[in-house]
Amino acid sequence: MDNKFGEKVKEIRKKAGLNQNEFARELGYTSRSTINKIEKGVNDMSHDKLELLIRKFDVEVNDLFDSLVMENNGTIIDEKAIRNIKTPDPDFTYPKAGAYNMKNIKPTITRKNIIVGDYSYYSGKDFESRVTHHYDFLGDKLIIGKFCQIGNNVEIIMNGANHQMNAATTFPFYVMDGWKQEAPKMEDLPFKGDTVVGNDCWIGQNVTILPGVHIGNGVIIGANSIVTKDLPSYSICCGNPCVIKKMRFSEDIIKILEDLKWWDKSIEEIQKIIPIITKANPTKEELLKLIEGNN
Repeated sequence: MDNKFGEKVKEIRKKAGLNQNEFARELGYTSRSTINKIEKGVNDMSHDKLELLIRKFDVEVNDLFDSLVMENNGTIIDEKAIRNIKTPDPDFTYPKAGAYNMKNIKPTITRKNIIVGDYSYYSGKDFESRVTHHYDFLGDKLIIGKFCQIGNNVEIIMNGANHQMNAATTFPFYVMDGWKQEAPKMEDLPFKGDTVVGNDCWIGQNVTILPGVHIGNGVIIGANSIVTKDLPSYSICCGNPCVIKKMRFSEDIIKILEDLKWWDKSIEEIQKIIPIITKANPTKEELLKLIEGNN
């Protein structure tokens, strides 16, 4: 068996400055012996491990394929699938190889009442732990759109944090052991409904979002802000409480962007329009062309 692939894997490992034990851990193998066998050409590498190798170590796929002579359970690995590994994938945890503190949120979610769109990422370790006081029996949802950028230590407080306010005391005896209080009726709790974050929002680090807030598309929220009420699309907001400082664009351009909904387009379509949607101060005419399909 040709061992060009094993030699290439060894080259990638050494370039990363890792020994076989460290390299094995990075790829999710239980021991260095598997890496040793791969490098010697004794073992193949499964498709999922190959994908992890390419993404984590920012491997140039064409260079790797020049050395790729391998089989997976007796079946030649799909060349097209391998070459498409670096296509943006919302179901892959890390959107950037080597940047392990930046995670796509969607593939990390385990709670059924948290719904997150493709490519929205969190610059921290565990997004779900930052959604607090979220209890199934209340039924409130956190809904986040696509392509949102959420800074470290953002906290999204859900309705379970609210205490009964129409009684003589706000103390929740019913959640403590030994106290004889029945749970209050839902209508007696200040339930604010679902919390909704639009598409393409940038939320700075240490922001706190209170229950039931609705944030529009394209909103920018400054670091350390406390969001207590709804924020309109394409506004720039900050403070405690968070207030609108200015709008990002004119009403005409905001209307065009809302109609364009670029975040709902295919990867191929977005790739084509990136030069316009990332351009400073786009004109109304340039954006209208995108809607008309004349980009």
